[in-house]
Amino acid sequence: MTEEPARSGEIAQTLDRGLRLLEILAEVDQGLSPTEAAARLGVHRSIAARLLATLLHRGFVRRNREGRYLLGMGLFTLARQVSQNLMVVAGPLLTEIAERLDATAVMHVADGDGAVTLASVEPKRASFHIGLRTGSRHPLGTAATGIAILAGRPPEPGESDKVSHGRGRGYVVTTGELVPNFTGIAAPIVVNGWCDASVGVVIPKERKHDEKVLAGEVIALAGRIALGLT
Repeated sequence: MTEEPARSGEIAQTLDRGLRLLEILAEVDQGLSPTEAAARLGVHRSIAARLLATLLHRGFVRRNREGRYLLGMGLFTLARQVSQNLMVVAGPLLTEIAERLDATAVMHVADGDGAVTLASVEPKRASFHIGLRTGSRHPLGTAATGIAILAGRPPEPGESDKVSHGRGRGYVVTTGELVPNFTGIAAPIVVNGWCDASVGVVIPKERKHDEKVLAGEVIALAGRIALGLT
């Protein structure tokens, strides 16, 4: 379920088309010509050409030698800034909880239907290393970190029992879905009624008996991060 859609009278049509065009460009590897962009948007070629020219001017798209348009570095700059702002708030908290609980602390953000690792912090004297790389990706419906993001959103028809169960108790636990023999405990970071991120810890499955204690820590951490973002 997504946020309540805006009424048609509240939408700036040109801006909406421009954002939709960026979404379309993200779906194609070889870029689009103005004619192809117009066909995808369902508008006249002249309208698509103006949108592309504006986005090109702002650095959100680039044009190759064949005259095809692709996503530009301006979008990556914006995305990096969002990540940096999140890490300013969350970074010290992740380090603190990793050291105190002797567990790997992780943060994931939603990207479409996937969850992307934004941070993975291991304690300095870690007796184990899970090797979860920053930037790695897995489906939102997989592993505690992805499922927790879905659990932080309003219910959807046909959602899995793991999502609804996680929503009910405020955290999600899975074992072996990302790293064999390790358990993940994650909670959603809900900001302004919506969830696009989760935070959690990863521990050897032998420590699963600590679930309730660790879950309480993770839920509290998610709340502190959310507070820092509002």
